Amino acid sequence: MSIDDLHDEDLARDLLSILHDDAPAPPDALPDRTIRKVQAELTSRDLIDLTTFVFLMRFCAPLLDLIAGFIGQDPRADQDRRPNDE
Repeated sequence: MSIDDLHDEDLARDLLSILHDDAPAPPDALPDRTIRKVQAELTSRDLIDLTTFVFLMRFCAPLLDLIAGFIGQDPRADQDRRPNDE
């Protein structure tokens, strides 16, 4: 190694040590902002889940009942597991 390479390595080590020693401070009110963000995400997720459930129960369930009625299955009929011959 040449002397210039050693000088460059020492200079780089000095610069990196300055950056290593410099610890950034956390932003102001970080815990409060984090809690608000998590609550907002949970609220959005809950809203999506509720919307999906309502869509399935209001739209898809009656549609499935209608399809079952077309193929001869009455979903409201009392389902007895015994055959009609017994």
